[in-house]
Amino acid sequence: MSAQASGRRQPLPPASLALLVLVAAVLVTGGAWLWAVRAAPADAVPFATTAGGVAGALLSAAVAVAAYFAAVARRSREQSAFADARAARLDQDVTWLAEEVLPALGGKLRDGRTADSVLAELAEPDEECLRLLLRAAARQLSDSEQRASASAAELAAIRQDAAHLTDETLPVLVRRLRTDRTVSAEAVLAELAEPGEECLRPLLRETARHIGKSERTGAAAMAACASAAARGQARVTTMLAKLRELEDQYGDQDDIFADLLELDHQTAQMGRLADSFAVLSGGRSGRRWTKPIVMERLLRGAMGRIGAFRRIRTHSTSTVAVAGYAAEGVMHTLAELMDNATTFSAHDTEVHVYVAEEDSGVAVTIEDSGLGMRPREQRRAEALVAETLDLTTLTGTRLGLAVVGRLCAKYGLTVDFWPSDHGGTGVVLLIPRHLITQPRQTHALPARDGAARSAAADRAAAQDMPSQPDVGDGSEKLPKRRRGATLAAALRTEHPPPSTATTRQRGDPAARFAAFRKASGGTAPDDREESQ
Repeated sequence: MSAQASGRRQPLPPASLALLVLVAAVLVTGGAWLWAVRAAPADAVPFATTAGGVAGALLSAAVAVAAYFAAVARRSREQSAFADARAARLDQDVTWLAEEVLPALGGKLRDGRTADSVLAELAEPDEECLRLLLRAAARQLSDSEQRASASAAELAAIRQDAAHLTDETLPVLVRRLRTDRTVSAEAVLAELAEPGEECLRPLLRETARHIGKSERTGAAAMAACASAAARGQARVTTMLAKLRELEDQYGDQDDIFADLLELDHQTAQMGRLADSFAVLSGGRSGRRWTKPIVMERLLRGAMGRIGAFRRIRTHSTSTVAVAGYAAEGVMHTLAELMDNATTFSAHDTEVHVYVAEEDSGVAVTIEDSGLGMRPREQRRAEALVAETLDLTTLTGTRLGLAVVGRLCAKYGLTVDFWPSDHGGTGVVLLIPRHLITQPRQTHALPARDGAARSAAADRAAAQDMPSQPDVGDGSEKLPKRRRGATLAAALRTEHPPPSTATTRQRGDPAARFAAFRKASGGTAPDDREESQ
């Protein structure tokens, strides 16, 4: 635009043009005035002089004013045209700047180049204001890209350190604090590498401190629970021993003996609860067998530890035994599974237990007739028996399956759930082959006094028989049963009475209950040598 302006002759300013026109008009009108004065008659010269002068002056002024305004109008038109053209060029330059120059500038700056090197390669707009704008934008974009790159690098480093903290440092920290209760969080942190980012170091220290405190609190709670469970187990053992003495003492008094049997059964269930707390708190069971226990006794012992033992129907012809060190754990596991089966099925239905010997071990199947488990509930149950939970990690209030999970992990047992053929839920407990053995041969104890054995057998037979209805007044009445007769009859059904040659004198009813009660919490005299 400047080259075109310099190539054309610049027009005169309106004032100069008006002055030039005025001079020209004065000269023209002056010449005409002189001619008119000379040509006029002598008497008209004064008038011609005055009138011609005034007319010439007015005409000259009018022509000068007209020339001035014409010049102003022309100049205004030229300035307007120039402004329109410049606005159009600015519009084109801004559009080009926004659509091409700035995106190219941003892309090259993101590649790590400097603003000066990028501006040297790009075409600049004609307008100076746009050139200044482009340079300012380049500088700002360069600074922003540098800050963004630094922030991205810092964020990547924080993420990397946080991932390392989450995936490696914290698991090692928690594992060390859980496995070694004596070590402090500060000692473990001294062995671990600190995060590279300063912001994560206080987080790691605070997390380690809280985890250490939580683990110490959990360990103290677990120790307290284990101690309480041990005391409960000792009390249960004492109560069972006392009950055994009372059963031997009052075996010939049917009502008292039935009540003692009921107390014995309730105490056995208390013993299972105490054993459950001991297992979940890291303690040990209250009984440790030194001899293998046959499957039949394991099943009866598990039945003796649950409330609804009368609903259990066993189907077993197996003669194998479980090693003594694992017998208590297997018995406890069976009791928990049987208790679940009776709890979550109707009270008037039966729970069937099958025992089958497989190549991989002995499979014990427990089937109920309940409503079954939904897929979500089955997944929850499978997760409970697959995990090794304790009182600090237990998520619910039910203990049974959590106890089963810990016992399975300890002895290598496996538990599977599946829909039962009876409409409820089936559970298969697989006892591995290395826990299976053959029972030891035992010898019968010498018989005691025959007359006493006969009297005890008569008392037992009388207790098995329900009492007859009263008919003294001739009215119809319902039959009456003695308290505890049902429990005693069920227990005697589960364990047939011994032969006359091995019947004890006064404690015969308790002796017939001994096999059922031995595994459920008490210890019969002839089995004291097997457990310790």
